[in-house]
Amino acid sequence: MEAPPPSDSLAHRVQRLEDRFAIGDLVAAYCTAIDDRDLEKFLSLFTEDASLRHGDGVMRLAGRAAIRDYYTARFAAYDVTFHYPHAQTVVFDGPDSAGGAVTGHAEMSADGELVLAAIRYTDAYRREPAGWRFAARELDFWYYMKLSDLPAGFSDGLRKHYRGGRIPAELPESLESYRAWHPSV
Repeated sequence: MEAPPPSDSLAHRVQRLEDRFAIGDLVAAYCTAIDDRDLEKFLSLFTEDASLRHGDGVMRLAGRAAIRDYYTARFAAYDVTFHYPHAQTVVFDGPDSAGGAVTGHAEMSADGELVLAAIRYTDAYRREPAGWRFAARELDFWYYMKLSDLPAGFSDGLRKHYRGGRIPAELPESLESYRAWHPSV
């Protein structure tokens, strides 16, 4: 394998830009694959040993086979969905690995109800021969609830209305910086 160019070289800086664009495309492809219900495309975005989980522990998947099993059922459970990423940060920790965070929203229709969610994805990315892939992805939520629940749904920290229950949202209450301003949470 060829040694990477020095970190201050033009070649290195151009490679980083190309990598950032490729990782941004990976995030966009994730949203498109979910909304298109393209399971094979969706799975191709993950490394074979990838992990995918919710920050509250409700979902913890290890490996592409587990992701396949879970999303086979998940894709069938929703009608029309629309996922869209917002801001993304990427920090490289080597030539073939990076971490980052993506904020986003999702609109999901299930059983005739519109569900809205605000999400922060915390990611680990790995370059493989076929390109950048998700090595790990964790979803933390500000809220996940039916549109009809939204007007009153922020009255407490139970902003995840999931499968008939109401459970605490991870964000922003789990953040030390937030708790510094709101010590009672």
